[in-house]
Amino acid sequence: MTLTVILIIFALALVLCVVAVVAANMLFKRADPVAQFLGKRIEKEDVLGLFQAKAQLATTEVSIRRMGIYDSETRLTTINPANWKVGRRACIMPVDITIKYGIDMQKMSVKDISTDTAGIVTIRLPQPEVIDYHVVMSTDRGELVTMSGWLRDEVGEQTIQTIKNKVVEEVLSDTVLFNTLRGEIQSNTRAIFSSMLQQMRLKPVFLN
Repeated sequence: MTLTVILIIFALALVLCVVAVVAANMLFKRADPVAQFLGKRIEKEDVLGLFQAKAQLATTEVSIRRMGIYDSETRLTTINPANWKVGRRACIMPVDITIKYGIDMQKMSVKDISTDTAGIVTIRLPQPEVIDYHVVMSTDRGELVTMSGWLRDEVGEQTIQTIKNKVVEEVLSDTVLFNTLRGEIQSNTRAIFSSMLQQMRLKPVFLN
């Protein structure tokens, strides 16, 4: 093998190594959104893009069980079968709801971010909200209690669906539950973005 051939092979190998390094660096930056900002001046538009890449960020999840109660006549704490009216129906069923709370980053704008030469980034996050929820109704007849009066069909699927919708509506609009979790949602969100910004050598300050 001549010296020229050896030099050509060496040059090709060197080129392949350079290409591999560049490709690996590009893949790393795609996998880690923070990496693309290292070593450059960070503008508030960069911070906004980093936040909005998370879209709807769910940081807190809770599971709740509620008992849905339906009575076609009235709401009672006790029922006397002797006074059960014709056509009256009642149903008691458990409804399990898993709710994911978080922050919709798409609601942020450049106006919510400011930067200075000392590397301090001041951020005003959007308000927490329900990001997603999942509902499971018990299909176990041992947990589902239904009663129907004379000349009246049993409680059907439509009524059961109505009960579920009512329970979900009440839980999602429960301001006491939401306000109890508000601080945790905000704290979890700040922790996630503080870690990302600190990797970029920035000092995050979150406004209430």
